[in-house]
Amino acid sequence: MNMYGQDFVTDENGIQVLNCFKYLDFYEAQIQPYTLIHHEGKKYKIYEGITADEFQLENNNFLDLMNLLLPDKRLVQLQSELEKEGKQVCMFNIYVLAKFLIERGKKRYIFLLKPRISDVLATLNDVTKVSFTNKDETVVKSTSPKLIQILMEALEKKKDSDQSEYEVDKIVTWDQVSNKSVMQSYFVHDLTVFLNKYFPVKRKKDALVSTKEVELILYLMKLLGLSTAELTNKRHSQLMSLYKQISKQKQNYGRFNIDGKERILPIMFIPYSVWNYGKLDWTAEEFPELKLKTGDKIKF
Repeated sequence: MNMYGQDFVTDENGIQVLNCFKYLDFYEAQIQPYTLIHHEGKKYKIYEGITADEFQLENNNFLDLMNLLLPDKRLVQLQSELEKEGKQVCMFNIYVLAKFLIERGKKRYIFLLKPRISDVLATLNDVTKVSFTNKDETVVKSTSPKLIQILMEALEKKKDSDQSEYEVDKIVTWDQVSNKSVMQSYFVHDLTVFLNKYFPVKRKKDALVSTKEVELILYLMKLLGLSTAELTNKRHSQLMSLYKQISKQKQNYGRFNIDGKERILPIMFIPYSVWNYGKLDWTAEEFPELKLKTGDKIKF
């Protein structure tokens, strides 16, 4: 496996070392999307998921990286084929960037909201049994029509009382409430854009990337466990199209205290009526955005 002079830097001892974060630094500076937030007279770049600095602190064991990649014949083959296209792709750098993209995808946060009274009523139909759980976890069940009627009437009277109040049930990451295609689509898109910008050579028919670059992207996806097999080039096109569908989702921003440090994070609030049935429909034309009004409250 080849290493190229442009990917080396001189350390404090005057020794030439491989800079395995070079591609990652370029990605964050030139490509990674962010939102500019003004807070207390200062400007902050708010990234989805983790930042490059956070990732670097947790991933700096280069010996393990060398032992993993050097024997990989498929990467050696792809590197050789890409050289013929005029692209000197450092496989250590591209692996680090690919790993970052997957970690970033897994650390986007979603807030799943508890059901309100109207949400509960919307799921009930001809109720014939109710259950009560005591503090000691014992369960009492009843099929009494009179008791059920009393409860239903009480809920109907109260269904509008909490329309401006929301309560968070749990905080999860994107990968916990989306199918694998969603995570794959972000990975494929981000790595495709990187290769296009970092190696600005003309591709056939003005494509973003060449066939061999597509093969590299799909192999890295398999190597890092985002797919069980190396997918086809056709699947790359499908995932790029899926990204266009789901990348327009709007997000809210919240201020949180994490490990004693205040941070502003991009978040998505998902109503109970949307998430309680399982995986979210990320391809819906109108993704279920929580439209908060002045006076609405969210309890954590």
